[in-house]
Amino acid sequence: MKYLYTTANKYFALLLMMLLGNLALLAQNTTFSPYSRYGIGLIQPKYTNGNFGMLGTGYAWRPMNYKPQIYDSLSRSDVKLNDRGSNFINIKNPASFSNLSLTTFEAGIFGQSVNLENQNSSQTENSAFLSHMMIAMPIASRWGVGFGIRPYSKVGYEYQNINTTSNGQQIENLYTGSGGLSQIFVATSVELIDHLSIGISGNYLFGNLSDERRVIYNNSSFFFNTLDQTELNVNAFTFDLGLQYFRDLNSKYRMVVGLTSSPISEIDAKQKYLLRNYDGDIDFEDFKDTIADVDDVKTTIPIGSNIGFGVSIENKGEWMLGLDYTNTQFEEEQITAEVLTQSYSEISLGFEKFNDLTSFGSYWKRMGYRAGLRYNSGYLNINGEDIQEFGIGFGIAMPLRKSFSTLNFGIEVGQRGKTDNELIEERFVNFQFGVTINDRWFIKRKYD
Repeated sequence: MKYLYTTANKYFALLLMMLLGNLALLAQNTTFSPYSRYGIGLIQPKYTNGNFGMLGTGYAWRPMNYKPQIYDSLSRSDVKLNDRGSNFINIKNPASFSNLSLTTFEAGIFGQSVNLENQNSSQTENSAFLSHMMIAMPIASRWGVGFGIRPYSKVGYEYQNINTTSNGQQIENLYTGSGGLSQIFVATSVELIDHLSIGISGNYLFGNLSDERRVIYNNSSFFFNTLDQTELNVNAFTFDLGLQYFRDLNSKYRMVVGLTSSPISEIDAKQKYLLRNYDGDIDFEDFKDTIADVDDVKTTIPIGSNIGFGVSIENKGEWMLGLDYTNTQFEEEQITAEVLTQSYSEISLGFEKFNDLTSFGSYWKRMGYRAGLRYNSGYLNINGEDIQEFGIGFGIAMPLRKSFSTLNFGIEVGQRGKTDNELIEERFVNFQFGVTINDRWFIKRKYD
């Protein structure tokens, strides 16, 4: 028996080599936000190649008519495609996996330029890292599965403040942090009855979060400096549930309603804590005394349980407009005298103009276009101010010649926090470049 290896295999091998060469990026500091100091850091939005330009809109994202007409080796090989539509991976709602038409592999690289500013100074930082790597496929006419890896949260900051005592002694507080959590997921969904799909995603979270605080007594011979180090090691399981209900409004328009739930509100971790006195400069410390040394103590970290709701209207084969709302519940916790964690809400609005369904005509007509808005009320309250976040985004999907695959580009411009009440304002520009490969990887020949 002979099998035809499609062009997807070649793309997959080349892309895999490229991604392996970029895995070193995961070990670098990939965020520079002082707001990542608290909890598990900055939680990363569920962006993939398909919804980045829509800023994560996806609870009700279940496009019907993505796939082009069969015109290449697939048709010549007598392949039968079902009438489902999606050829992008949507991890925002696990119920979407039952909508897959083709085996889909995608990966992306994320870059960020952020300007941090307070009332006295400003600085600009840049970073890049592997944003995700995923694969999904239809198993039966109403059943699909997918799995992959993505960053779940990021920690990366370095800042200082200087206080002066009444006798003129300067005390410098230096804060640094690094690390983050990654997520491996396995998701599946099935269309139980006509117009209703349910799904579940099992998630494994792992990684290390490191925080360090130094108290430095400048120009003093009476006090030793102190170094306070905390490290959290996380290995935990969570799960997400999803539902999508979809129905034609008439021959031209279709409506989709999506619901999701992530019920687990905290995860287990092991904590290491080390507090020491020292003399000398940073990286050349002469440690004098160990005040506390605690190793592998079991603890819990709040991640917040959430419920999401979305609705979309699709003009079949033309465009889609979607709206998402997420409510995340955090127990109020006073971390310091100035910092409080709280429940928060997020809303996003996304628009997509689909690719032309024919393989002929202008290349510009065959491109897909996306746009989105989002707002997050913020789970941190510092000095009485909510650390809010908003962004605006755009994206394009560029089809590769003689294939179902696309190159995807997205950009987001946004802001987090503000300079009032001794806070820091972050103005950021996020970029994502991704490759989405759609094909049947092994096709039986009609004729040997």
